[in-house]
Amino acid sequence: MEEKEWEVDLTKGEHIKSGNKVTTNQPQERTPNPQVADMEDFGTIKPLQPLMPIASKRKRISAAVESQQASQNLELTQSWREILGPPPPLGTTKEERLVWLRYHKKKWELQARQRRERQKKRRLEDGGVVLGGGVIRDASSTGLSSYLRRTARSILDLPWQIVQVAETSQPGLFRLWAVIGNDLHCMKLSISRLFYVNQRIAKPEEGAIYRKVNRILPRSNLIYNLYEYSVPEDMYQEHINEINADLSAPDIEGVYETQVPLLLRALIHLGCVCMVNKQLVRHLSGREAETFSLEHLEMRSLAQFSYLDPGSIRHIYLYHNSQSRRALFGLFIPSQRKASIFVLDTVRSNQMPNLTSMYSSEHSTMLAKVGEELLPPDKHTFEVRAETDLKTVYRAIQRLLLGYKDERRGPTLIAVQSNWDLKQLVSGIPVFEEFPLVPVRVTDDISYGVLDWQRHAARHMIRQYLSLDMCLSQAFEMSRYYHIPIGNLPDDISIFGSDLFFSRHLHRHNHLLWLSPTSRPDLGGKEADDNRLVMEFDDRASVEINNPGCYSTVCLELDIQSLAVNTILQSHHINDMEGASSVSISFDVIQQASLEDMVTGNQAANIPASYDETALCSNTFRILKSMVVGWVKEITQYHNIYADNQVIHFYRWLRSPSSLLYDPVLHRTLHNMMKKLFLQLVTEFKRLGSSVVYANFNRIILCTKKRRIEDAIGYMEYIINSIHSKEIFHSLTISFSRCWEFLLWMDPANYGGIKGKVPSNIHYGEKDTNKRQEVDEEDSEEEEEGEAEASEEQDGEASVEDLLENNWNIVQYLPQAASCQSYFLMIVSAYIVAVYHSMKEEMRRNTPGSTPIKRRTNSQASQEVVGETGAMPGMITFSQDYVSNELTQSFFTITQKIQKKMSGSRNASEPSEMFPVLPGSYLPLTNPALEFIKYVCKVLSLDANITNQVNKLKRDLLRLIEVGEFSEEAQFQDPCRSYVLPEVICRNCNFCRDLDLCKDPALSQDGSVLPSWVCSNCQAEYNSDSIEKALVEALQKKLMAFTLQDLMCVKCKGVKESHMPVYCSCAGDFNLMIQTKTFVEHINIFQNIARHYNMAYLLETIEWLLQMNPQLLR
Repeated sequence: MEEKEWEVDLTKGEHIKSGNKVTTNQPQERTPNPQVADMEDFGTIKPLQPLMPIASKRKRISAAVESQQASQNLELTQSWREILGPPPPLGTTKEERLVWLRYHKKKWELQARQRRERQKKRRLEDGGVVLGGGVIRDASSTGLSSYLRRTARSILDLPWQIVQVAETSQPGLFRLWAVIGNDLHCMKLSISRLFYVNQRIAKPEEGAIYRKVNRILPRSNLIYNLYEYSVPEDMYQEHINEINADLSAPDIEGVYETQVPLLLRALIHLGCVCMVNKQLVRHLSGREAETFSLEHLEMRSLAQFSYLDPGSIRHIYLYHNSQSRRALFGLFIPSQRKASIFVLDTVRSNQMPNLTSMYSSEHSTMLAKVGEELLPPDKHTFEVRAETDLKTVYRAIQRLLLGYKDERRGPTLIAVQSNWDLKQLVSGIPVFEEFPLVPVRVTDDISYGVLDWQRHAARHMIRQYLSLDMCLSQAFEMSRYYHIPIGNLPDDISIFGSDLFFSRHLHRHNHLLWLSPTSRPDLGGKEADDNRLVMEFDDRASVEINNPGCYSTVCLELDIQSLAVNTILQSHHINDMEGASSVSISFDVIQQASLEDMVTGNQAANIPASYDETALCSNTFRILKSMVVGWVKEITQYHNIYADNQVIHFYRWLRSPSSLLYDPVLHRTLHNMMKKLFLQLVTEFKRLGSSVVYANFNRIILCTKKRRIEDAIGYMEYIINSIHSKEIFHSLTISFSRCWEFLLWMDPANYGGIKGKVPSNIHYGEKDTNKRQEVDEEDSEEEEEGEAEASEEQDGEASVEDLLENNWNIVQYLPQAASCQSYFLMIVSAYIVAVYHSMKEEMRRNTPGSTPIKRRTNSQASQEVVGETGAMPGMITFSQDYVSNELTQSFFTITQKIQKKMSGSRNASEPSEMFPVLPGSYLPLTNPALEFIKYVCKVLSLDANITNQVNKLKRDLLRLIEVGEFSEEAQFQDPCRSYVLPEVICRNCNFCRDLDLCKDPALSQDGSVLPSWVCSNCQAEYNSDSIEKALVEALQKKLMAFTLQDLMCVKCKGVKESHMPVYCSCAGDFNLMIQTKTFVEHINIFQNIARHYNMAYLLETIEWLLQMNPQLLR
C-alpha cells in the first residue's frame, strides 16, 4: 500500500517538531562544541569539563551476596506494609502487646534505614554525580548553574505530585502543575491524538506515525491488521477531513478511539503521581526539558509515593457569586490572615457589616462543631471595596495575586468557588494561568434580590470559607483514591470514577475503549449504521409479580438493595443454575483465540460466529466483574467509603447513556442476569412458606400467614437469615419496611388496608438481643396479658382509623362533584374496618383466656389458616352478611344520590367534562354513577370470599341505573393507562425504581395532581428535564423500531425473509409485527403526559412526528 498524502505530511511535520523538542535530543558523543554557551544552557553538562574516569578495585562478589544486595535494594523501594504485612491489633493481653511492639520496632527500623538511604542518595546527587555515569571535577556546588542542575535532576528523578492538568490555547498542549520535591513546577505536556485503524490489507512496513499492534476490539470484533496511529493534535485537526476521507476506504474495517478526549487519556495514563521514564532520563543526561510527551511519563502508585501530604502545598480561596448585575468576590489568603472583598452593584454602595466580628462569631460557632485543625486561622483582616465595573474588580484581584506570586511563598493552589465556568474567570483574570486551580463544587442557594443582600451574601461567603479546609481535605482523599489530580476532580465523581477505573482495567487487559460522549458506543464507525442500537419498542422493564386479593394475615414489605452488585458478583453461579458450566460451550460465551493465532494475527479464521450480543461482550463483562470485586474487597477489608460510594452508584453508571463507557449490551446482559436472580429469590421466599403479594427489583410484599405481628417479624428474620446463608444471595441487602394486619391489594397504585403497629423493641435487627430477656419476663408477661388485651380493646377503636391506609389511583378518575370520590373511600374504608374488627374479635374468641398458657403456644394455635388468604370461618360469614345487608343498603342510597345529581349521557362517544382529565386518561367516561358502581365492585371483588354477593350487588345496581349486566360498558376497565419509565434513579438518595408516569404522580393536600414526580424513598423531587429527555429518547426508539420492523405471516407467524414475495410460502398474508394501533396508543400516552406536565420539547417532537406521518391519524 502507498502512504497517503496526509501521512507523508504528518511524517514531515514530525521530523520538524522533533528537531525543536528538547526531550528527544540525544547527547552528542566525542563532538567538540566551539560555540559560546547560550544563557538558556545553564545547568547542562559543559563540554569544557571532561568526565574523568576513576579506577577502583573490588573483589568478586558471590551470587549469594548479590542476591542479598538485590533484596536489600528491593526493601528500600517498597513500603513497610508490603514488606512486613498488615500490622497486628494492639490487643488487650501482654503477649498481644509484645507482638504489636516487636512489629512496630521492625517497621521503625526499616523506615530509618530507608530515610538514611534517601539522604545518602541525595548527598551523592548534590555532590555532582551525573546521570550519565561520571563525576564532574571542579564543579561548583553553589551558584546558579548548580541550582539549575539540581532542579533539572529533581524533575527527572523525583515523583511528580500532579495538582492539575489544564488545557492551553494550542491543541494538544497542556499545562501540568506538579509538586516535585518541595517546589511547584509548571510543565508543558504534549499529548498526541491516538487512534487505531483495523484494515483488511496489511501495510508493507511500519511508518513514522503508525505501528502494528495487537489489541482486543470492542464487542470482540475481528482483527485483520490493526495499526496504532500517533498524530500531533494540531496536525490532526489540520488534516481531519483528509484523514476521515481516507479512513472511509472499503479495505478499512473500522477506526477506533477517535472520540477519547486528550485530557481524559492523560488522567487514565498518569493518575495523580507519575515519574519520568528511565530511558528518557538517560537520553537527557541531566539537561532540563521544556516539553514532555505523555509517553515519557509513567504512573506511580500511592503505595510507592505519597500525594500532597498536609503542609506540602498552600492554598488561596476565591469566592465568587454573580446574580444578574450584582456580584460578590472574596479573595482569602489564609497564610497572611487577610481577605479582600469586592462588592459589584449598579451603584457604588458599601452596606457590608463588620466582617471581622462576623468572622469571629462564625468561627466560634464552627469551632464547637469541628476541630481547630479543620478551620482557617481565627483572626483575619478584611478589606472591602464597592465597585460598579467588573473590569475594575478583575484588575484588583490580578494585582493581589501578582503581589502574592512575587513574594514566593512556596507551592500554592487557588481554590475557586464560582457559579461561572472557570474559563470565563480566567479570561478576565489572566494571572490565574500562573496558578493551579482547584474548583470547589458547592451549590449556592442564596438570593441577591433581597434588600440587605450584602449582609446575607457576606455571612454565606464566610461560612463557605470556614468549611473550605474540610472540603479540600475530602478532595485530597478523593484524589488519592481515584488517582486523579485534585484540580481535575469532576462534578459527578461517582460516574466519572467508574469510567476512569473501567478504562484503566480495560487498558490493563489490552482492550480498546468504546468511549463516546453520546449514547452510542464507539464501535469503529459501525455504530452510525447500526440503528438497532436505538430501536426498542418494549422497554426493558423489570420483572413484576402481582397477585391481587384480600389478605387477612400479616403482610410485610421488604426493601431489596444491591441487586445489581450481588448479581455481577454471583454471575458464575447464575449461569451454573441454568446448567451452563463455565467449561462448556454455550451461545453466550465466545471462543477465545489461541496464542498462535494472536501472534500471527489470524484470529478471524478460528473464531466462530456468535448468535448473541452477550457472547460478544463476555470478555468485557469479566473485566467489569473484576473491577466490582475489587471495590467490594476494599469495603470489606479496609472499610473504604469511596469504594462503597462506587458500589452504590455502580448501576446508575452502567445504565446511564451519559456515561462515557456506556454500552447497552453490557446493561442488557446484567439486566437479564438480575431477572434470573430475582426469580430465584422469589422462588426461595415461596419455598420458605410465604405467599408473594407483589414483587419487583426494589421491594417485595409477603403474606406471612401469621396472625400476630411479633410472630410475623420473627418469621421474617428467620427467612432473611436463611436466604443470606445461600452464597448466591450473600451480598443482597434485605430490610424490613412496613407491615399490614389486613390488606386489600389490587396493584401498586391501588391498595388499602390496616397498617401494623410495630413495637419499637422488635424492629428488624433488634429481635435477637431481646431473646435473652424473653425467658426472664415470661411470668410477668402472662400476668399482664389480660390487662394488655383489655387496653388493646379500648385503644383499638380509636387507633384503627389512624392505621387505615387508602391508596387508590382509580378514585382520581371519578368526578369530585356529588362527592363521588369521598363516597368511594367511605364504602371501601367501611368494609376494610368492619372485616378487620371481625377478624380481631374472632382471634380473641379463639384465644383460651382462662388457662395459663405460654405465649409461644398461643402463637402456634393462632397460626392455623383456612384457605390461601388466611380468612377464618367466622370472618368469612361476617363479610358475606355485611355485603348482603348493611353495605348493600348504603350502596343503593349513595348510587341514587349520584344518579340524581349527575345524570350521565349514555351512548356518547365524547368524554364528559364532569370527569377529570389526567395523564393516564384514555376512556370516554360519560356516566358517573356507572363508573362509581364498577370501581367499587371491582375493589370489593378482590376478596374471593364475597364474589357471589358482590356480583349480585353489581347486577342490582346496574338495573337501578338501567344498564345491562353483560353490556360492554358494564365491564370494568382500568381508567388509567400505564407508561413505565424503567430504572429512574434519584440523584439525591440514589434509589432506583421503575416510575409509572401515569399512576405515580405527586398529589397535593387537596388531592389534585401536581406537575412533578417525587422519589418514594426520600421524597425529593425528580428532575423533570431529565425525565422529558428520557421520554423523547424513548419515543425516538419506538419510532425507529416501528419503522424498521419485520413483516410477519398471519397464518404461520413466520417472519418475511426476502423482499419480493407478496404472500408467504404457506399462502398467508403478511402483516406488521407492531400494529399501527399499538404505536398510536403509545403516542397518545406521550401526548397526554407532555400536555399535563408542560413538556414543550416532547410535545413539539410528537407534533412533528404526526405532521410527517399523517397516515397515523387515519
